[in-house]
Amino acid sequence: MATYVISDIHGCKKEFDEMLELIHFSDYDEMWINGDICDRGRQSIPLLQEIMSYDNMHLIFGNHDVWFARYCQELIDAKKEYNSVDMTDDMMCWLHSNGGYRTMDQFMDLDFPECYDIKLYLEDKVLYKKLKVKGKTFLLVHAGLPDDFTSLSMPISKVPEQILIWAHIGLDDNPLEDGTILIVGHTPTFSYGPEFESKIAHGKNDTILHIDCGCVYGRALGCIRLDDMQEFYVPSSMPRPDRR
Repeated sequence: MATYVISDIHGCKKEFDEMLELIHFSDYDEMWINGDICDRGRQSIPLLQEIMSYDNMHLIFGNHDVWFARYCQELIDAKKEYNSVDMTDDMMCWLHSNGGYRTMDQFMDLDFPECYDIKLYLEDKVLYKKLKVKGKTFLLVHAGLPDDFTSLSMPISKVPEQILIWAHIGLDDNPLEDGTILIVGHTPTFSYGPEFESKIAHGKNDTILHIDCGCVYGRALGCIRLDDMQEFYVPSSMPRPDRR
C-alpha cells in the first residue's frame, strides 16, 4: 500500500490516466488530490466522475472545486427550467476568467442523476488533511498557510477558507515549526523560476513541496509518493501559452 499526492489536474484526464499507469495505482493505494480537479482543461467532468468512482481517491478542495460546488445547484435549476443562469460577478469570474465554461458545458450535458451525484460528492468539502506516513507528518492544503499561522497559535480549523484555497505563497513559506512537511498546489511551479519548469519545487529544507507542475499550462503533471518521497511526472499534452 502506498500513499500518493497530486494536485491541479484541471481536467487533464489523459495525463491523469497515464499517471495512474505509471505509478501502478491499485486498490490497495491511496490518492490525495490537493485541489482543482476541474476547469481550464479538456475533460473536467469525465475526470471528476472517474475520481468519484474510486473509494481510495480523496479530494481536498481548491478554489476551482469550491467555485463549481457553489454553482452546482444553480446550474441544475437552469437545466431543469431551460433558463439561463444569473451571471453574478463571481460566477463570471469563474466561467470567463478561470476556465469554468468547459466545466459548465460538460456538466449541463449530463443527465439529472449524474448532476446530482456530482453535487452530492462536492458537498463533502475537505479543506486540509494531516497524514502520517513512514514516521513523517504531512499537511496537505491547496494554496498554503499565512505567515502568522504559528505566531497567532491559530489552529488550522480556524484559518479562513479563502486563505486555504486562494493564498499565493513563496517558495519557502512553511510557517509550521514542528517538522511537518507542507504540501501545496495552486501556484504553478514555473512561477518560482525556470529551474522548476515541469518539476515539483522543494522549499525551506524540503519542509514545503509545491506540486502544481503546470499540466494545464503545457508543462507536466506531477505526483509524489509519500512513503519514499519518489516523484513521478507525465508530460502535458496541452498547448503552452505564452508566458506573461
